[in-house]
Amino acid sequence: MVMDRASWLWKRKSSDNSPAASESSVPVSSHSERCSSDQEVLRPVSNNASPHSGQSPKVSSRIRPDETQETGVPKSLNEKLASRVNLNDRSPHHAESLEQHLSSSARDEETRETVKSLNEKLAAALLTISDKEDLVKQHAKVTEEAVAGWEQAEAEATALKRLLEAAAQRNVYLEDQVSHLDKALKECVRQLRLAREEQEEKIRDILTKKSQEVESEKSKLQSHIAELEKQLDATKSEAFTMSAQPDLQEKLQTVEKENLDLKAKLLVQSKDLKILSLEKDLSNQAAETASKQHLESVKKIARVEAECRRLHHLTQKTALVIDSRPLPSNACVESLTDSHSDSAERMVAVDNELRNSDSWASALIAELDQFRNGKASTRDVTNNPVEIDLMDDFLEMERLAALPESDQTSSTFDMETDSDKAVTRNNSSKLENQELRHHVADLQAEVEKSESEKRELETALIEARNQLDISCDALVAARNRLVEMQMQLDLVNDSKYAALGDVERLDSEKKALEIQLESKSVEAEELHAVVASLGENVEMKECESQMELLSAQAAELRLTVASLEERIEAEASLSVQHKAKADATRNAQELLETQLCSANTEVGKLRDIVKALENEVEKEKALCEELSAQSVVKIEAAVEAVKEPLEAQLCSANTEVEKLHGIVEELENGLEKEKALHEELTAQLEMKIEVERTSVEAVKESWEAQLGSANNEVAKLRDIVEALENEAEKEKALHQTQADTERDLTVQSVKESLEAELQLVNSEVVKLRDMVSALEHEVVKEKEFSAEVQMQLEAIEAIKKMLESEVESAYQDTRKLNEKVELFEAKLKEQTSSAAEFTAKAEAVQSERMAMEHQLQAAKVEVLNLRNMVSLLEDEIVHERLLSGDFEQKCRNLEAQLSRNARDAKLWRLANSNGDLKVKQEKELANAAGKFAECQKTIASLGRQLKSLTEFDNVVLEPELLEPMDVPLDFRTGDAGGHIQKRNSGADFAVFADELYDLDLTSGDRSCFSPIPSIQPSSPPPSEMSVFAGGLSSLSSYRNKRRK
Repeated sequence: MVMDRASWLWKRKSSDNSPAASESSVPVSSHSERCSSDQEVLRPVSNNASPHSGQSPKVSSRIRPDETQETGVPKSLNEKLASRVNLNDRSPHHAESLEQHLSSSARDEETRETVKSLNEKLAAALLTISDKEDLVKQHAKVTEEAVAGWEQAEAEATALKRLLEAAAQRNVYLEDQVSHLDKALKECVRQLRLAREEQEEKIRDILTKKSQEVESEKSKLQSHIAELEKQLDATKSEAFTMSAQPDLQEKLQTVEKENLDLKAKLLVQSKDLKILSLEKDLSNQAAETASKQHLESVKKIARVEAECRRLHHLTQKTALVIDSRPLPSNACVESLTDSHSDSAERMVAVDNELRNSDSWASALIAELDQFRNGKASTRDVTNNPVEIDLMDDFLEMERLAALPESDQTSSTFDMETDSDKAVTRNNSSKLENQELRHHVADLQAEVEKSESEKRELETALIEARNQLDISCDALVAARNRLVEMQMQLDLVNDSKYAALGDVERLDSEKKALEIQLESKSVEAEELHAVVASLGENVEMKECESQMELLSAQAAELRLTVASLEERIEAEASLSVQHKAKADATRNAQELLETQLCSANTEVGKLRDIVKALENEVEKEKALCEELSAQSVVKIEAAVEAVKEPLEAQLCSANTEVEKLHGIVEELENGLEKEKALHEELTAQLEMKIEVERTSVEAVKESWEAQLGSANNEVAKLRDIVEALENEAEKEKALHQTQADTERDLTVQSVKESLEAELQLVNSEVVKLRDMVSALEHEVVKEKEFSAEVQMQLEAIEAIKKMLESEVESAYQDTRKLNEKVELFEAKLKEQTSSAAEFTAKAEAVQSERMAMEHQLQAAKVEVLNLRNMVSLLEDEIVHERLLSGDFEQKCRNLEAQLSRNARDAKLWRLANSNGDLKVKQEKELANAAGKFAECQKTIASLGRQLKSLTEFDNVVLEPELLEPMDVPLDFRTGDAGGHIQKRNSGADFAVFADELYDLDLTSGDRSCFSPIPSIQPSSPPPSEMSVFAGGLSSLSSYRNKRRK
């Protein structure tokens, strides 16, 4: 752009030539007038020389070629100077010729020729002087325009100074803000340090407190463990002493035998109760058949009743007939009345027996109905037997009345025998009832003992359940805490990774800031270089102040970067601490995982054991179900086999059923109790099994947290369980043998009692005994089953004790885990607090970074503005350099032309000796000298200003372009027109101008005149001057445009 402007400034040539030509025409006319007046003075001479008047056309012809030289192709300056030097050399000869011409007239022609040549030379000199005057005027105009441009440049410089002052004020304001921000940052850092120190002190206090608490709890646990170890040693020593003492073992064996005996008795009694229940069922069936028969008999009695009525009517008729007969028949009447009274008594007795039997049957039927249908149907049943009793009494009376005497006597005998038999049977049944009552009382006592033991076991089981629930809850809480700790660890790891990312990002930003600082430092150095190159410029101080501000900003940026580095290092140390803490937590977590894996293996083994136990329980249940099904099938088969003969023998066994009914009721109550007990036992077994399942599941969960110490205890407990199982198997075998022997004894006693009863009752009871024996075999099986159940109960109790011990160990382990969880929670709290601090610090660093980025952006904007200003100043400096170079070149050209004009004037002054011409020439030269002095002053001022402008750059004109000062002028080098060469021959012209500038102008009292009579004003100025004027006019127009 600068070169384009510089080239553009010199493009206007043709447009600016016309005013210069018009201006130059005026002084040419004035010179022509002067020359015409000079010619008028010289006319007498020319008139006196009339014979030589023919030479005037030669002079005109000489002048015309000079004019053509000025317009067309002029002579070179060197040739003219050479010719003038030759003239100066010939001047003394010319003076001699003039003296000779005055003395003699023979030489007039020669003098005229010389005068003509001198006039021609003077005319040419006048023309050149007029041209020089025109050039001086043009130069004056150029200087005025240059001064105006310089004023404009000063105004622009003042505006730039104002802008720089405003920028400096902004920089000062920004520096104040930065200082305030630095103070605020220092305060924040101080507060952060204080807060960090306070938090560290708090954390240390908490750690000391927690460590003291942990140490106290550890001491407590160690004391508790020591006590437990002492208790274990005591129990082991007691067990060893127990195993070492044979008396205690014998006592234990006797107690176990007694327990087995009691269990066998319980089994026998349960079998008896089952037999009684079967008998009750049979009696119920018999009562049903009896009721059926009774209904049939009622129908028959209805028929007999009709006959009795008919007979009653007959007896009444006979009584009337007897009353109508004479007295001898009174004896018959008395006998009939006696017989009627006897028959009435007999009928009353029979009626009572029938009532008793019917009432017994009705009671049995009512009980059966109550048992089957409930309370609602009992009312109907009780009402029906009352009606049946009344009908039975009436019918029995009628039947007895209808029987003959023999039958009555036989019936009375039968009644007596039956009453005797009933008495004997009652006595035997009373004894049996007493024995059974004692036996039942014993069984009830044993049952109460077993119930009390069961209650104790239930309470122990409930306590164990509660403990297991507590341990399960604790384990669940521990697991939840572990999950929470894991989540918190994940969050801490995420925050750690985020912090590491922030640290890396801050490192990258630090590197970017360092790069920016380096670039800023490079730019600052460049600006320093530019400022150093500007040298003695007026604006150099402002640039230096700006550079100082920039250096201060750079220093502040470096300080901020250093503070950021320190913070990044602190954050890195915190991240390292976080890493160490995370690694420690990971190690603890891995240890817990390994422990959990070992516990899981143990739980798997225990699950296998529990599955085996469950399979055994299921097998036992299946066996129980099979035995119950087989017993039911056998009972049904026996009942079906005995049912038919018993139905035929029920009539004879009704009396025995009446006697045994009370016993059966008592036995039913006992049987119901035993059934309830059996159901309770089964329910308790199922509940215990379920409880054991739940407890085993809970223990599984608790064992997941147990450590290696539990493995040894489990192994010991397994050995104890195996030993107990072996002992249980041995005791089972002994119990089976004892049960077989006791069963044989009980069977024999039962057989004897039943044989006594069968002798009393009938031969048909033998079948019942066979059925009872079959049932006894089944009862033996059930006894075995109950023994096995009891053994299982004992084994379950042992397992319960084991589980209780394991629960205690699990409870201790849960305590330990709780302590560990509390420690982990404390650590997590510390990590969360440190993470919060880290995040706060990271946010503060980010805010500081943002502030620094804003400051950097503001600094960048300011640097860009300064760069733009510097680039504008550089452009203006380059432009001013170009202008100054052009001005220097033009000034040198002017000085060269002035020196040349002065030399020409000196030569012309030496050549002309005429006084009037000298006076005029001296006046003109004095005017020209005054103008020249003014031009020199303006040129000197312009030179100073140009020097001040050129000092912005250390670049000087290349030395190759300048010739050395000691090289002499070569006036032979030049073109025919006599003009100065263009810029490509600038070195020769500079040397020539220097030599011309050494010439002195004439003094003021001297004068010279031009002998040329007339000069054409149409001669244009030289091409160099037209180009220079066009450049200056284009410069002025450019200044005016920029000013607008």
